[in-house]
Amino acid sequence: MKKYTAVLLLLLITLFGCSKTHEEYLSSAENYYKNKEYNKALPAYEKACKKGSYKGCLFLAKAYKTGEIVKQDIKISENYYITAFNLTNMYCQENNKDACKMLGYLYEKGLGTEKDLIKADNASIKACQLGDNISCYYMARINADNITDFIYFTDKACKLNLASACLTLGNTYLTGFNESMAEIEKNIEKGITYINKACEINSEFCSNLADIYISGDDLAQNYKMAVKYYETALNYYKSLCPEKNDDNIACKKINIIKSKYSHDNNTIF
Repeated sequence: MKKYTAVLLLLLITLFGCSKTHEEYLSSAENYYKNKEYNKALPAYEKACKKGSYKGCLFLAKAYKTGEIVKQDIKISENYYITAFNLTNMYCQENNKDACKMLGYLYEKGLGTEKDLIKADNASIKACQLGDNISCYYMARINADNITDFIYFTDKACKLNLASACLTLGNTYLTGFNESMAEIEKNIEKGITYINKACEINSEFCSNLADIYISGDDLAQNYKMAVKYYETALNYYKSLCPEKNDDNIACKKINIIKSKYSHDNNTIF
């Protein structure tokens, strides 16, 4: 009896234990694609899609649409978009924030479903509520004419550690208006607080804080603080610019920052 049970268990492991999840198939597919092993990538993406990976389905939809690594076929592409839409819709209902974000995009572009901007916004709002900072910032940008909604969603994105949202909100409070010229009462203290948080999250934004200390418009001029924040930003960009390259954005940023002060003797120009 024990021998029979052991054999049965081994059989079950053989049949089911080695079955890959859609995440595993997707990971394999992405590695094959990265290594330009397209003949292996395509079937791996197909398996990922069949297993329930909306990302796998979306890759195939785009591939068949553009003819990138497979013969172009718009009908097949549309079918994969429909499958991807159905999967994202299902996962969003299960409170998957990434799926909700993608669902909003599919509704917005009309991919795999009818274009519906209201449903797109609802999906993006849900993604934001679930903690997706990009979706929060997206909602802020499309509601820029409504300063109340703009502040709410930008603040939420900032609290979810999206540095660009913190910077945007900081500048809004400093100037008294946003990119759509929607007005708000100027608040220097809030503005500096948000820009400081942007700097804490992402060092590249420390140069914005340094500019404020140099100008003396919103704070008393403080060259020492300006140098401190320029140095922080400079070190960040240096890590992205291992060797001089005029086409490298990080290298260009280094030149811009150095043009504002002497790196050797900490002198503001």
